[in-house]
Amino acid sequence: MRLGYLLMRRPRDPMKDDMTSRVLARAQDRIDSLSPASTFLLVFGLMLVLYLVTMARFDFESSTDTVASALPAWRFAQFGDIDLSQFEQLPWIGEINGSVISNRTPGISFIATPMYWLFGSRDFSGVVPSMLPATATAALMSAAAVAVLHVCLRRLVTPAAAVAAAVVFGTATSTWSISANELWPHGPTQFFLALGLLALVASRSLAAGAAYGAALLVRPVTAIIAGVSGLYLGWKTRSWRPVFLVGLGSGAGLALLLVYNQLVLGTWSPVPPSYGQSFVARAGSQSAWGYLGDVLGMLAHPKHGLLVFSPFLLFTLPGLREGWRRADLWVRASGLSGLLFILVHLRLNRHSGGLLYGYRYPLEMLIVMAPLLLLSWRAWFERATPFMRRLFWLAVGASVVRQIYSIWLGFENPWLV
Repeated sequence: MRLGYLLMRRPRDPMKDDMTSRVLARAQDRIDSLSPASTFLLVFGLMLVLYLVTMARFDFESSTDTVASALPAWRFAQFGDIDLSQFEQLPWIGEINGSVISNRTPGISFIATPMYWLFGSRDFSGVVPSMLPATATAALMSAAAVAVLHVCLRRLVTPAAAVAAAVVFGTATSTWSISANELWPHGPTQFFLALGLLALVASRSLAAGAAYGAALLVRPVTAIIAGVSGLYLGWKTRSWRPVFLVGLGSGAGLALLLVYNQLVLGTWSPVPPSYGQSFVARAGSQSAWGYLGDVLGMLAHPKHGLLVFSPFLLFTLPGLREGWRRADLWVRASGLSGLLFILVHLRLNRHSGGLLYGYRYPLEMLIVMAPLLLLSWRAWFERATPFMRRLFWLAVGASVVRQIYSIWLGFENPWLV
């Protein structure tokens, strides 16, 4: 399918339209001739440049969550320990098991350590050390997540279409405004989940489990994605092999989490009071109406709705049934795991994610459901009218603008204001 066909618009000047079509056709043919490694570098380079230019460049004004995530990495890189007693007055920093530490999960606490080894400094003049190494880590991992996703999508569509779909994913969802903007847990988690997805494509169940285990160290609730994926593949193939291998790989991540919790937090619980117990308590006390409100809010709340900030996703819904029918097992397993992940997550935490506006909790769902959503969109697009196709691309543009708006105003990025 030609990109010129995908980008159909009402003709005005036949000569210009013909020239545009030829240029787009040549670009598509050129991309289609590239190897997966080449298109990976193309997508990764495009996303990384964009993310580095627009990432947050402030320190203490950053989200309290991202500051608490970055400080252990800085401390460990510069001093070899995680003692944060000098920051005890800050949110999410406090005494746990006799030590003053961050209450963030181990995966997100140490993911930026290499950047702080390379570019950090012991000395700082502000309230906290520079957040730039941590934020650059978020940008780097988010760009890599989009690039790995594109490799998975190449199994479903042409290389040019996979590149286009990945760029849309990387600019029209809050992967840009959240994952790549500061050191939230979502960027690293999306990267590891994308690696797990790629391993599923190659039928490497143990590698998929190991990638999911790494994601679990950053966001423990993603264990749902590992569990559902492995069980679904085992059920459909009538084999215990994917169940065992995915479970073995992800179980290694869970074991590391438990060891960390015991050594640092003084408990073997996977949901210690510092970062998990309150969510479990909320799941047990939330009413049915409250849960329904969170589900609807996640989708359509004016300030936090997924379909409000990324309205292009609406065009994937009409073709879901056909997309599911066309999907390979790995696409179905991953899509189902993403759906169940968000349904469980909304029992554990509010849909707003503590943001002034925008969404962040559906990001893990989106990256594992992306292959299914692409097939669903294509099934719809094949029978859509030219007007509806143009409307879809307008929705993509609106989604990109919403992400720019979130970066510019929502986070008061000084490079853009």
